[in-house]
Amino acid sequence: MSRIAVIPARGGSKGIPKKNLALLQGQPMISYTIHAARQSGLFDGILVSSDDPEILDYAMGCGVLGVQRPAELARDDSPTEPTVLHAMDWWAEAQRSEPEVVCLLQPTSPLRTSRDILDAEKLFTQCGADSLLSVTEKREFHWRVDGGRAIPAWDISHRPRRQKLEPIYVENGAIYITRSPIYREQKNRLGGKMVLYPMPPERSVDIDEPFDLRLAEGLLHSQGIQS
Repeated sequence: MSRIAVIPARGGSKGIPKKNLALLQGQPMISYTIHAARQSGLFDGILVSSDDPEILDYAMGCGVLGVQRPAELARDDSPTEPTVLHAMDWWAEAQRSEPEVVCLLQPTSPLRTSRDILDAEKLFTQCGADSLLSVTEKREFHWRVDGGRAIPAWDISHRPRRQKLEPIYVENGAIYITRSPIYREQKNRLGGKMVLYPMPPERSVDIDEPFDLRLAEGLLHSQGIQS
């Protein structure tokens, strides 16, 4: 089946200025996602969607396609789905064909590897899924606050061992694989038959604040990962 990868990388960022070009081990953060997508060998096209000329120039220098994102899709409050649909339209016009599957790879997940992408695609295909999302498993003692009171989500009179807690799965933002009709008809990256692709915590860092950048730097160094 025909597949494209879409890497959304706008120029603005509140937590970290020019976040997508922030350096990790001397390389722009976005380079790790571009490298993983290219190394997977899965895609008919890899599209970096950005409003920032510097990001677009860098992406095309890496051998992938640059898609000029309209300003109205690059605001702080702009959702991701319209950006993916814009990239799909760009590809369909250029290639005169609609991709069957779209893989959304956010550049803020630089520790995701090409092996993750390949394994996620294999799971997606084997399960006959319509959409897939990457997650990390957590077993934690959750609480909520109601009217100023702390409310446990577990029985405090019989505190279980952490290993006995029911696992929950949290989106890590690294990989979304979606059949094109889901985007077209539902305007959503998720829909139809959904499956989860679990990833370990050390590859699930989603960079939003300077602390996340330092954490990713340390993990990349300890794992010997290069872009």
